[in-house]
Amino acid sequence: MREKGVSLIESLLVVVIISVIVLLMANLPNAMGLIQKSKHLSLAREIAAKALEDKRSISYANLVDDTTPVSDPRINLLPQGTGLSIVEPCNLLICTNSENIKYVKVTITWKENNKPQTVTLSTFIGEGGLNQ
Repeated sequence: MREKGVSLIESLLVVVIISVIVLLMANLPNAMGLIQKSKHLSLAREIAAKALEDKRSISYANLVDDTTPVSDPRINLLPQGTGLSIVEPCNLLICTNSENIKYVKVTITWKENNKPQTVTLSTFIGEGGLNQ
């Protein structure tokens, strides 16, 4: 004779399955936010690297000390994204022998959940260096 009803093991199994589903659904928005933040960070690094390469393609003689906005159209894909490229003479503590070297820094900023985020890449470009 078969008895009708639900065993204790079946009840516990249902509770465990429902708990796992609730846990996954509770963490889903956080995971999606982390994925978006990672995409923005990767894009900002790509933009900064491209801006540095653009500066490296200019000969040292034509590399002017200035601060200019980064003009990559992809910067609009970052929430409130902006970028700045700075070219300045090498710090005398680093270039102690009056070498012809410029310090180039590119900073990309945006907001992620109303918190400012920043990626900064920098390099030195010297006379007679790459692309000279």
